[in-house]
Amino acid sequence: MATKKELTIEDIARALSVSKTTVSRAITGNGRISPATKERVRAYIQEHHYCPVSASNELMPEQTHNIALVLPQEEFSIHRTDIQMSINAVFQEAFSQDYNVLICPSDPLHTTRLHNALDKKMIDGAILFHISEHDPCLEILAEKKIPCASVGSLPSRYQWLSVVTADHKQHTGCYALTRSLLENSPVKTALLGNDIHHISNQNCLSGFRTACQELDIPMEDTPIRMGLSAPDACVLAVDALLRAGVHRFICMDDQTCTAALHAIKKHGLCIPDDVELVSMYDSASLASNDPPITALQFDTPELCRCTCRELLNVLHQRPYTPKPSMECRIVWRNSTI
Repeated sequence: MATKKELTIEDIARALSVSKTTVSRAITGNGRISPATKERVRAYIQEHHYCPVSASNELMPEQTHNIALVLPQEEFSIHRTDIQMSINAVFQEAFSQDYNVLICPSDPLHTTRLHNALDKKMIDGAILFHISEHDPCLEILAEKKIPCASVGSLPSRYQWLSVVTADHKQHTGCYALTRSLLENSPVKTALLGNDIHHISNQNCLSGFRTACQELDIPMEDTPIRMGLSAPDACVLAVDALLRAGVHRFICMDDQTCTAALHAIKKHGLCIPDDVELVSMYDSASLASNDPPITALQFDTPELCRCTCRELLNVLHQRPYTPKPSMECRIVWRNSTI
């Protein structure tokens, strides 16, 4: 357990033999400071779970009892039960502690709402959801010194920014799923995914590769196709891979899996007799498919609730858990032999 009171800017400056101004510049990104010094300060912050608002409360003079939920613009238009349940979990936890939630898009063309909330000092903290490697809101929040919590891991260069990083053991789950499939039924397998800049997809890819390496399966024998965000792109990739002799598709998410399913059916192939289909992310539609799809199951709403709870602990200067993690489980269904 760590608390906000454990460390101040002065403590960091003394430990690293730098000035308090240097520490402040490393935190905010403002002012002249060498990259090496900045990285040294941020590494120390991450190691000691320092909250950027802990020193004398000078960075947040009064609480607004508002937090921002920052998520990609496309999530607003996706009518998916799991996304809605995750957002609702944040609202329920915040409301239970007398906090309001402002939803802010994180796309490069839709950051005005977050800018306004920060400029008008409308929020005490922020929760980042579905983070990509080049998320513009990360820089914005870093400049304003707003304490953040992330649902899922942040890019390595921004890990110092998050006082709370909640995540599933995704790499471990994807590794276990891949290894179990490949060692029990060594047919030619392909991995399908969308945007590699999303940290969750990087975790999926890492788990997949680790399993292949441990089983001494050459990567050239396990095709990987990324950038399949558009259903048509996924269909074309599946068509080509079927012609290349692939008999099992592991998809990084449920949307890619649904597109792959349509492509397989278009060829008149049966699942799992002709082709096996697996998803590294479960959903209600995959569970109710005919046949139901084997998948890795996460409790994302509970992870979101936990993230919000720990961020509010930070804001209330209560003990908090910097890196809560949750297990995931493989749900074996009829899409695999």
